[in-house]
Amino acid sequence: MTGGLRGARVLVPRGGAWGARVGEAIARRGGEPIIAPLIVSAPPRDGDARDRAFAALASGSYGWLFVTSAASVEQLVAHGVAVPPQTRIAAVGPATARAVEQAGFPVAFVPEGESSAKALARQWCAAHAPAEAGRSLVVRSDLASATVSDELQLRGFGVDVCISYRTIGVDLAPDVVAGLRTPDRGAGAVDLVLLTSLSVARELRRQVGALPERVRVASIGPGTTRDAERLGFAVAHTAGTQSIDALVAELDDAAAASSTPTSHSHRPRSHREDTP
Repeated sequence: MTGGLRGARVLVPRGGAWGARVGEAIARRGGEPIIAPLIVSAPPRDGDARDRAFAALASGSYGWLFVTSAASVEQLVAHGVAVPPQTRIAAVGPATARAVEQAGFPVAFVPEGESSAKALARQWCAAHAPAEAGRSLVVRSDLASATVSDELQLRGFGVDVCISYRTIGVDLAPDVVAGLRTPDRGAGAVDLVLLTSLSVARELRRQVGALPERVRVASIGPGTTRDAERLGFAVAHTAGTQSIDALVAELDDAAAASSTPTSHSHRPRSHREDTP
């Protein structure tokens, strides 16, 4: 079955199981996925510190675990960390909460409204007291903001930070770069780029520069859209929720409603998760 994305060549900026799943979703809708990772996760510079934090988490040393991206959950799973039942988990938004639940752990807290580290920290602090919360652990990447840990410390909560991975750039193949830069739609030309994080946008800007007008940019959420626009990208579509599945589905619907794969623009106000 083909959908509204039929014929569109879509750059998928991450590889692995995630990239394969997104590529399949695009292909089901008649698009041509170009899986070309712009970022990958690498071990943190201090692997011993990460291992100590993971061991303390598994031993029940923390009352709360804060996760601000699905990538952080992937690190816990990859290292076989079993979060004990007495440790409650706070997730930055619905997408991260789904990743936690898929890993087999219950989610105790998700902020209402905007999915951001700022909303998570403020709403959680408003609902808890330092005396009853116990010590917390924030698991994040080297590029994610310190918003959650800073806010908890400011409010008097005990908190540790675990840098569980680094986000590093990956050079695109020359033919992919050429397909992004060409002003005309010919063989190998890329029609649509999916932006899933600030890190992806930065790498795209560094490696390709300004995109020709015919290349459309679609963002996973308003936060990523704002970051991309600061880098000089014109974002044609912003997902209504912080979900790659929603982004692909919305692009498909928008393209079906119009006559071009990516001509629709959608700019909701909420939902941002810190995915580096």
